[in-house]
Amino acid sequence: MSRADLHLHTNLGDGWISPARLVRTAVEKQLSVIAVTDHDHLDGVRRVEDVLAEAASPIQLIAGVEVTTRSGHLLGLFVRKAPKPMRPVQESIDAIKEQGGLVVVAHPFGRLVPSLGRRKIDELLSTGYEIDGIEIYNPSPANASQRAAVRTANADWGLAEIGSSDAHFWQHVGAGYTQFTGATAADLRAAVIGRTTRAGGQEQKPQRLNPGAYVAQCAWSWFVDPPRRMLRRRREASAQQC
Repeated sequence: MSRADLHLHTNLGDGWISPARLVRTAVEKQLSVIAVTDHDHLDGVRRVEDVLAEAASPIQLIAGVEVTTRSGHLLGLFVRKAPKPMRPVQESIDAIKEQGGLVVVAHPFGRLVPSLGRRKIDELLSTGYEIDGIEIYNPSPANASQRAAVRTANADWGLAEIGSSDAHFWQHVGAGYTQFTGATAADLRAAVIGRTTRAGGQEQKPQRLNPGAYVAQCAWSWFVDPPRRMLRRRREASAQQC
C-alpha cells in the first residue's frame, strides 16, 4: 500500500510551505503521490510541478484545488482549471466533473471553516450529484470533533475514504494520508473510483507548533492571500477579454 497526501497548501496560497520545501518533506515522509490544493487557483500546482521536474523526483503530483463554494469548501482533484469561487456547490461539482476531475468533501461537518454539513451532502447525493470521496481523517482543528460523526455518516454514503493533512506548515505534511494499492496517481485515481482507499494518520499526533506560528498563518490567510486571489481573478478576466 502506498501513501498519498491529497490536501496541501503552499505559500502561493494561504499556506507557509514553499514548493521546494513541500517536495523535500514529501520525499522524507515517503509519500508516493501528493495533491496541491490551494484555494481557488492552480499557481502552487504549477510551481511544485517545476520543482519535481528539476529534482527528478519520483513523487507524482495531482493538480488540485480547494474550491470556495457557497456551502463550504470542496476539493477538486485531477483538474486543469480552478472553478470560479463563491458559486453554488452544485455548479462547482459540475465544473470539476466537466474536466474529468474527482470531487472530495474537505473537512466535512467542520465548524471553524466553511464546510459541507450532513444535510447538504445528503441533498447532493439524493439529487444525483457525484461525490467521489470524503475526508475521514483531517488532523487540522477544522473538523477534529466531527470525525466519529463523519465516519458514521459515510457508512451510509459509501464514499471513498480520504485521509489528508490539510497542511499549511511543512511540519504537518503527511500527518494525514490516503492508503491505496499501487504507486502512481493513476493508481490512486482508480482506488478512489473503486472505493478501495483507506484513511490513515490517526496513529500519529501532528507536530505542535508555537502558537505564534498559527497566529501569523491566520493573518496571512485573512489579509494577504485574499487580495492576491482577487488580483489573480482580475488578471484572468482581463486576459479573457483580450
